[in-house]
Amino acid sequence: MSGGAVSMPRAVKRALVAQARRERPRECCGLLVGRRRDVAFAVATRNVDMAAERFRVDDAAHIELRRVLRGFTPGLEVVGVYHSHPHSRARLSASDVREAYYPNWIHVVVGLSGRRAEVRAFVVRRGSAQALPIRWRSSSRV
Repeated sequence: MSGGAVSMPRAVKRALVAQARRERPRECCGLLVGRRRDVAFAVATRNVDMAAERFRVDDAAHIELRRVLRGFTPGLEVVGVYHSHPHSRARLSASDVREAYYPNWIHVVVGLSGRRAEVRAFVVRRGSAQALPIRWRSSSRV
């Protein structure tokens, strides 16, 4: 599943940027729901890492979301994770790459260092991050 574009609703982008701004100076985080590289929804989660420039999705929230998604028809799944960089660009840090435990997941970063928020997507394989283009669409359909 390397390469290829990520498809995501503009409403998800707006939600990620709003959450990142609301939670700064700490990093925000959450999970991306959809199918493969098609994101339908973002689910905000609590950042359980107490460091200002780190994130960790709440394990209980992750497990509960996966349980809930098993009941969806047609099926949806967790396809990725997102977090913010309140004081830097939208790129994966060395610790983000090192802690990317799900090789098929999309990793979205919201950077708030510029005048406008920057949203970028990546996939991490064998310790290396590869940028993925994002196709913004108007609806949540996947």
